[in-house]
Amino acid sequence: MFKVKNEAERATVYIYGTIGEDSWSPDDENRAKAFSQTLAELSPKPLDIRIDSTGGDVYEGFAIASAIQRYEGETHAFVDGIAASAASYIAVMADKVTMNDFSMFMIHDAWTLALGNRHELRDLADRLEYIDSTIAGIIAARSALDIDQVKEAMDAETWYTGGDALEAGLCDEVIETGQRMAASLDRAVAEHFRNIPEGLQIADEAAAEHDAGQSTEDAEDPATCGSSRQDEPENGTSHALSSIGDNEVKDAAGAILLGNRVYRKEN
Repeated sequence: MFKVKNEAERATVYIYGTIGEDSWSPDDENRAKAFSQTLAELSPKPLDIRIDSTGGDVYEGFAIASAIQRYEGETHAFVDGIAASAASYIAVMADKVTMNDFSMFMIHDAWTLALGNRHELRDLADRLEYIDSTIAGIIAARSALDIDQVKEAMDAETWYTGGDALEAGLCDEVIETGQRMAASLDRAVAEHFRNIPEGLQIADEAAAEHDAGQSTEDAEDPATCGSSRQDEPENGTSHALSSIGDNEVKDAAGAILLGNRVYRKEN
């Protein structure tokens, strides 16, 4: 069952899991009836739709896409992990689509399991072809691709990174993952390591810069000296050294971990 966060100014629904019924994991079901009823209750509040789904039932997907299409408020879809198969045309139905640089988008031809005689199986193939054309029409209308390009991509089962999806007009923006590092590092520790990242301040240098920028009164006050926040490096989120937990700064086996980067001691 999809989750809902209904805040004062904006609502969020989470489509994490299977589109439609999931007999193996009922908690992961996202049923169109409940989704449509929920959106009717939230309308016309601005709505964020967080998606992480490999797809599911094509008709349930159509119904969910329809609920988004008729929603009276602003809709913004975020592909948090993957929007594949039935989740792909759900995502593009929003007014705006945002992906991460590590999330994925996938389109392919519809498929099924079937039993029957030759006449029934031929009829089923015709219905699958119709479904494929319908899906291609939705995606073509909501992207920079024409319907023949979409059909070709579906035939090939095409996977798009955030950058690929942006180029194809399947999303409107891609959130880049920034580097995370410490804002400062004690000189006694830094002297043992090489390849310290650019923009990382050494603690005694940082303290000197702080002292130089303070008034005489502030400099004489122990409560204020060294308490100002250092400028963050431009290439990603930073954290003051004092705020970094034991799991983020460690000196073991000749290595230190700063944010998401490992630096090794010089021999």
